[in-house]
Amino acid sequence: MPSRRENDHLQLRADDAQLSLDPYQGGAVRAYRCGGREVLRAGAADASDPFALASFPMVPYANRIVGGCFQSGVHSVRLRPNWDGDPHPLHGQGWRGHWRVLDSSAAAASLEFQGGGDEWPWRYRAQQRFELSATSLVMSLEVENLSPSPMPAMLGLHPYFPDAARAELHARLPRVWRTDEAALPLEECPTPAAWSFDSGRPIGATPLDHCFSGWDGAAVLRWPDRVLTLRAENCHFLQVYAPAACEFFCLEPQTAATGAIGRGEAPLLQPGERLGMRLRLDCGEP
Repeated sequence: MPSRRENDHLQLRADDAQLSLDPYQGGAVRAYRCGGREVLRAGAADASDPFALASFPMVPYANRIVGGCFQSGVHSVRLRPNWDGDPHPLHGQGWRGHWRVLDSSAAAASLEFQGGGDEWPWRYRAQQRFELSATSLVMSLEVENLSPSPMPAMLGLHPYFPDAARAELHARLPRVWRTDEAALPLEECPTPAAWSFDSGRPIGATPLDHCFSGWDGAAVLRWPDRVLTLRAENCHFLQVYAPAACEFFCLEPQTAATGAIGRGEAPLLQPGERLGMRLRLDCGEP
């Protein structure tokens, strides 16, 4: 049975699990339900701001590029701010673009976005793949360099999780990037005990907007009535965004540390080379 399109949203189903995708609004996830619960924070049906949706892709870079300026090979890049709330461009181009549906079925879909060749001087192709089952969701993201010169690249996913007041996170995050008042990275250091999730602790215990490094790709979220297991591939960095007194929080797997593009530390993709990542969410009972 083919997937259904409703209001330009792509609807996937597997038993009682439901996934709503919006190819035309940044290739974003609008809602993901499993077992009768919202696994991700559901975006309003008419929401147009990616920050109000359930999840979106970050490509060809994640998080901020300080001042939008960096040098890579012969290219001196200057990017314009792409969000009114921040003077530093963030999260790449894909989250603001229209994605094309490559294929879809009842419980799976692939999307494509082509960008670059503008203020981002390298042309590239990005693809997302979504695979839904009765108890899990797999999201894959890949970028391919279509330009004749090496392209710096990093990928990330930006899921929003609900019910922050009752959520507990268990993850090994041995190092963290300290930040300044504008949330820009300053230096990498061992994770302070007050920020450690090694033994599991409430996500809202300390307000955070920091990139943790040395991550093994595994994390467990626990609420009183449910458990969610995360497993990321090719992602050793996790941005934890847990603002004070908010209903939501974000755990953002990334292929490189925040600020890596500006520091010249991101991988360089040769012409035709690809970079990929994968995130699996498994829903369970406590």
